[in-house]
Amino acid sequence: MKKVSTLLLTGLIGSSMLFAGLSGTAKVSNTLVDFSDNSFGFANSTEWDASVELYAATAEAKGEGDVYAEVAATLTLTTSALDQDTMSEDDDFDYAEDGIADEAYNGYSLVMENTRLIADVSFDYANVVGDGWKVSILGVNGPVDYAADTIALDDDGDAYNYSVVGTTTAGVAVTLDDLGTVSVGYTGDFDDLTATKGYGSLELAEMEVSEGMTAQVSGSLAIDKTLANNVEVAGSVKLAYAADDYSASVAADLGYDAAGVGADVSMSVAMDPISIDAYFGTSNTNGDFDFADTAIAATATNLLNVKVVTDLASFDVPVTLTLTGLDLVNVQDLDAKACLAVSDELSTYVSGGYVLNGGAWCVGAGLTYTVDAYTLAADVSYDGDLAASASVESTTLVDGATLSLAWADGEDLLGGTYGSITAACEIAF
Repeated sequence: MKKVSTLLLTGLIGSSMLFAGLSGTAKVSNTLVDFSDNSFGFANSTEWDASVELYAATAEAKGEGDVYAEVAATLTLTTSALDQDTMSEDDDFDYAEDGIADEAYNGYSLVMENTRLIADVSFDYANVVGDGWKVSILGVNGPVDYAADTIALDDDGDAYNYSVVGTTTAGVAVTLDDLGTVSVGYTGDFDDLTATKGYGSLELAEMEVSEGMTAQVSGSLAIDKTLANNVEVAGSVKLAYAADDYSASVAADLGYDAAGVGADVSMSVAMDPISIDAYFGTSNTNGDFDFADTAIAATATNLLNVKVVTDLASFDVPVTLTLTGLDLVNVQDLDAKACLAVSDELSTYVSGGYVLNGGAWCVGAGLTYTVDAYTLAADVSYDGDLAASASVESTTLVDGATLSLAWADGEDLLGGTYGSITAACEIAF
């Protein structure tokens, strides 16, 4: 009979609470003048957020022998994220009954309807393991996705990334060392075979094709007899090459699902002093490319973005040139930016852009001057409206605080939108 060792680890600190993190800021600002409504004056504000882990436990079990089983799981008990949206100033509580003067108490109390206790149990792995292989019984691996756009990002920093829907079923994943992973799964009913679902995928391990070059290939097939369009097929490949003087990589995804055929390709090449990134995606679904960046047509089904950066620092020329083309299939939004490091303290830039489809254009310039005592920044742009901003900020004049004087929101100086001028002190923890 094989021995099985089980390890249970628990962590408790203080009153059964583990505080994972607390951060925030206190700020006083003085608007010297707000040109939009001629207002002025002080404002006080605080911002904070916290995450609280009440309890954590990990359990593991592992067999012995040439073929053995292993499993591990983690339990955590936490609160949902705490901040000033889920907590409120406790104005209704009579602090005097607890011997605390109202005017001396500046506290927050939990709003329970907005805050949850979260108990989560996650399995880290559950495998049957042998010499050079293992079988995961937690489920199949879904379709992989190699190609991705790194040029046009949305407000969250995410990019469009074509992939099939990715329908999977329950099953197992078999990994062979140095070869890759095969997933197989299916469900059904012998009394009603139209309810049959099946899934299979293969991802080969990354292989060295030649010196400096690697490749990886994957593919998947899903069949769902309960759907009219019941087949999903996906395939992906990526290649990478690295040498002393240059590097290159390309990745591609191709898929078919209920929406039709889609694909994307991303490429990156770097050879001093130039680096090039490109992305092309195509889909049968309008709106797949509809990100916050308005340069991309909301109904586009094809997307081509290109970015070229030339950094002349290796030639002792402190200039970086960036050329960007967004949605070159539909909108043709072209942008250029030149950054010049005049000295260790002073950097400047000029930029310009033109949209071929529509004729809109813009220009801009700015500078940043940084010394030990402060950082000075200023920007100006024109796209039909003349906009400008400027600021000076110091983190050294008062240790532990950030002092600033800023002119912001001057978005249309010729049209009378002059923004505001504000002095502020912010203390963060």
